[in-house]
Amino acid sequence: MLEHFEAALGGLTGDRLGLVLDFDGTLSEFVPDLDKAVISCDVVPPLLGLARKLTLTAAMSGRAARDLEQRVGIDGLVYIGNHGAERILDGALSVAEEAESSESDLQALLERLGSAANDPGIVLENKAYSASLHYRRASDEAGVKERLRSALGDIPKSEDLEFFWGNKILEIRRRNGVNKGIALDRVIRDWQLDVVIFAGDDTTDADALRVLQQRKAPGDVDGLGIAVIQDGTPSSVLDNADYSLNGVSEVATFLSRLDAAIG
Repeated sequence: MLEHFEAALGGLTGDRLGLVLDFDGTLSEFVPDLDKAVISCDVVPPLLGLARKLTLTAAMSGRAARDLEQRVGIDGLVYIGNHGAERILDGALSVAEEAESSESDLQALLERLGSAANDPGIVLENKAYSASLHYRRASDEAGVKERLRSALGDIPKSEDLEFFWGNKILEIRRRNGVNKGIALDRVIRDWQLDVVIFAGDDTTDADALRVLQQRKAPGDVDGLGIAVIQDGTPSSVLDNADYSLNGVSEVATFLSRLDAAIG
């Protein structure tokens, strides 16, 4: 991406530019302990500048929106959490109409899967509207994944839940029409964007990249879909991106150049 920066940016047409960025693996380096993830200090200055200039600057994550807001901590950003189920605008939290909280059901399922995984390094994350089982700290990642696959096979298929694998994570989400793709489509509509830049590194980000390509095809919007390459980034992210950046450090360089280019 960086070697094509001028050509890529120069080819965009439109006045209402939105920048939407994933958090873990894009604005924050992966860390073994989920609770210790922090925003990279190198992305903060350009984000501060871009938040003052662009029609929309947003962080989008599978994390709960308040957790995301606390970790990024930049005024003027919109925070979209729980894969799009939650949004924080000017400090006020709103929840998508179709999102349903099922914290107790998710907790029971997480505990069942955690027991099946049988590894002290797993981390269970219940976010009320979605849940995650992280095995980045597991002593035997391959073994944990195999045991989880087996456990999922024993769980009766549900019309209410869907499971999908990310980068050393098992995501559990309600089938309620809420994902990062739908969330991106909504911000395009709500902010009347005609140019969108989206960057992310994992399975759920592929939903947003896919929607961006679908909106670009008929000319509804212009934009750039960027895959952030990490160890374990799935092919679905690359397949739906226009360009790629190697890790958080290149994201920081890209944002700095974007901030300077917009002036």
